[in-house]
Amino acid sequence: MKIRLSLALAAFLAALLSSIDAQVEPPSDLKFKILNENTVEMSWVRPSVTIEGFRIQVVSDADEPARYLSLGAETSTTSITNLTPDLDYTVSINSYYGSEESIPIYGQLTIQSSNTSGRVRRPHSEAIKCSVSALADLVFLVDGSWSVGRENFKHIRSFIGALAGAFDIGEDKTRVAVVQYSTDTRTEFPLTRYTRRGDLLQAINSLPYKGGNTMTGDAIDYLLKNIFTEAAGSRKGFPKVAMIITDGKSQDPVEEHAEKLRNIGVEIFVLGIKGADEDELREIASKPHGKHVYNVPNFDLIQEVQKKIITEVCSGVDEQLSSLVSGEEMVEPASNLQVTEIASKSMRVTWEPSPGEITGYKVTLIPMVPGMKRQELYIGPTQTSINARDLSPETEYEISLFALKGLTPSEPILDLAKTQPVRVSTECSLGVDVQADVVLLVDGSYSIGLKNFAKVRAFLEVLVTSFDIGPNKIQISLVQYSRDPHTEFALNTHNDINAAVKAVRNFPYRGGSTNTGKAMTYVRERIFIPARGARDNIPRVMVLITDGKSSDSFKDAATKLRNIDVEIFAVGVKDAVRSELEAIANPPADTHVYEVEDFDAFQRISKELTQSICLRIEQELLKIKKKSLLPPQDLRFSEITSRSFRATWTAPAAAVLSYLVRFRKAEDVTGDYVSLIVSGDTTTSILPNLYPVTTYEVNVFSQYDKGDSFPLTGEETTLEEQGPVGNLRVTEETTNSFRVSWLAAPGSVIRYRLSYVPLSGTGEILEAQTIGAETTIVLQELFPITTYRVSVSPEYASGIGNEMLVDGTTKEVRGSPRDLRVFEETISTMKLAWQAAPGNVLQYQIAYKPAEGGERKEIFVKGDTTKAMLKNLQPATEYELFVTAQYSTGVGVPLLGTGTTLEEDLLFHVCCDLYII
Repeated sequence: MKIRLSLALAAFLAALLSSIDAQVEPPSDLKFKILNENTVEMSWVRPSVTIEGFRIQVVSDADEPARYLSLGAETSTTSITNLTPDLDYTVSINSYYGSEESIPIYGQLTIQSSNTSGRVRRPHSEAIKCSVSALADLVFLVDGSWSVGRENFKHIRSFIGALAGAFDIGEDKTRVAVVQYSTDTRTEFPLTRYTRRGDLLQAINSLPYKGGNTMTGDAIDYLLKNIFTEAAGSRKGFPKVAMIITDGKSQDPVEEHAEKLRNIGVEIFVLGIKGADEDELREIASKPHGKHVYNVPNFDLIQEVQKKIITEVCSGVDEQLSSLVSGEEMVEPASNLQVTEIASKSMRVTWEPSPGEITGYKVTLIPMVPGMKRQELYIGPTQTSINARDLSPETEYEISLFALKGLTPSEPILDLAKTQPVRVSTECSLGVDVQADVVLLVDGSYSIGLKNFAKVRAFLEVLVTSFDIGPNKIQISLVQYSRDPHTEFALNTHNDINAAVKAVRNFPYRGGSTNTGKAMTYVRERIFIPARGARDNIPRVMVLITDGKSSDSFKDAATKLRNIDVEIFAVGVKDAVRSELEAIANPPADTHVYEVEDFDAFQRISKELTQSICLRIEQELLKIKKKSLLPPQDLRFSEITSRSFRATWTAPAAAVLSYLVRFRKAEDVTGDYVSLIVSGDTTTSILPNLYPVTTYEVNVFSQYDKGDSFPLTGEETTLEEQGPVGNLRVTEETTNSFRVSWLAAPGSVIRYRLSYVPLSGTGEILEAQTIGAETTIVLQELFPITTYRVSVSPEYASGIGNEMLVDGTTKEVRGSPRDLRVFEETISTMKLAWQAAPGNVLQYQIAYKPAEGGERKEIFVKGDTTKAMLKNLQPATEYELFVTAQYSTGVGVPLLGTGTTLEEDLLFHVCCDLYII
């Protein structure tokens, strides 16, 4: 089966593929030349296309911080200073235009101590690169336990840098996160932190070593909950890769956590080193293991498998992306859906399991009648049957079954089934366990008359013969009333149908006034009592038959009867008052109140009345049975976030098959519930996919063979949605300011708070905030050529959210010296002086050549000097002079001037004149 690629991803890929030929061209022919024991001259050939400049990165194999240079497009050489002898350095250079960067070219160099000629490794271009279309969320889970050791950790840094560097890095390209674990787990940086390759590689090179024990299982679970989430920057529809690096056997279980990670679509590669357990590596990794599991005996052999790992990871990303683009089904559906055991309010749904790796199933039951409630049931991955309850009778449902892998569903398998109509037995013979205590309260007042009383007896006989009478079934009592009530027979008098019918045929007509209230009190106090056969936990029914208005107060008596769970039906004949009958009977009146015009019309209502009584007995029996099914207890909530929370309860003192957890928005009292099925040995469940700052009604039912218990109910409110900002970046750098920009954090942000401090640690922590929820701000009054660490945190009504960090560097103050003066000229020399250029001048370059043409020469003086002498000049010659300030990031505009040497004869005459005097 096929699924369609989302339009957004398809458009993005099309744009990406169409732009492959328009990548920024890199520089070429990288060369190095040793200048002295700690300086190398680096040169390259500029690309033929238009660029804005070059970025250079110098990274050592030790813990030295990485160095970065940014040079103009016209440059093709620079010096790398302050290098440490005998230390290996990797140098990369790439060109850029706007926000686009070329792929870098690399060189490696080492200056040997006591050897100023040194050695320089030739630049190499063998670094593996993934295809430009390989986009992924790439996460490294790094073992930082004591067994690794600080010295070996640099090999891990090098491997991470090589693998991450194989991808094009960017907000809409590949994102990289690094998580280090030992006894506990911490995020070194999340997927959203770095959007430029240079910044990322610098962060990798600076990874600290943690130390601790090896708890790999907890660390994998940490990835699932804290890294591969939308809130943490993981993108839906992009390939997901976890590269796990470990040097020992985990001290906690790994298999279950790894399976959950794979089930949400993460492809897991594992690199085991030294003491790693091969079987455990296979439990963690994706299949096939030959592609995903690597093991080396020690750290310095990582490079032997590095190329193969990078190749396989790149290939795996391409395969994942191809699957998304082509629409290949990622989740395999279940099969053989069947619906059985169909009743009026329930049906059983069964299926054969999905052959793939899944996290569960979802069953939806959609009624084919508009406006009726649908059901969604979520079930665990090992269950292949569910009894759907609380359905509407005589209704056709469309049943859809989805296999789930995380939140991704398979194609559904479908079926249709119709619930049965409600079956009501006219004779109340609902089964051997049907029980009820029924009292017939009959008006025997004078207004009825002897002739009509015979018709009342006949009607009662029809009612009585509808019941299955017996001591453990339905019991019948007959009370006649007029001025006073009289028990014709009690509930425990007759144990079979024949005796009851005979008693009904023969009871006498007594006559008198109509005291209905007094009669109902009598029934409550003298009939529905254990001594007269009344039973506990058995449905109770009273049928009142009267032909006139009561002579006494009746409302209070009727209320007290209903309060002891007696269901009252009222039949009025001839002069009976409708309002009085409705005040006595239970609601609704259309099933509990009946009126006939005379005693000959009893036959017309007998069937309908009997059905109503029998249905009520059935409903009450179900209610009583439900009371015997123990519900769970002590519902409580924890792990509350903006999108989910955990419900936990205590199991009842009975063997439970399963629990049904239902939830919906508390304010949506007519809305559909979402349902989760939880196994009977589990008393907790996460309620997913909720809305922020929303109160939810939660019901938990115990499920037994005989039905569901009453619910345990509670309410909980989700938190305000919070999260870090995205794509944090620094632009528009000047000598004393730069702009900080970001993508908005989720939720309702009041404003953003920033703090920034020089990385050198010599300045105070400064703070700023945006106006409202603006996502950009210019930080001013900064020091030149200083790197600041900037923190951006969203502020919510409930407090400050998570911070994101970025480094920004101000530009160096560059300029020209001023006021060039020439003095003390001779036939071969002249002295120069000038006012200092602004900023931190490394040195001044003084270039000079004859104005009429000739060789251009230059000398250099230190940056703290503002004087120089030019020697070996030609006599009587005008020279063009150029004084240029040189900085660590480039050069300023040269200061121009001229100077002229003296003539030889003039000097001679001066000497002679002095001698003569």
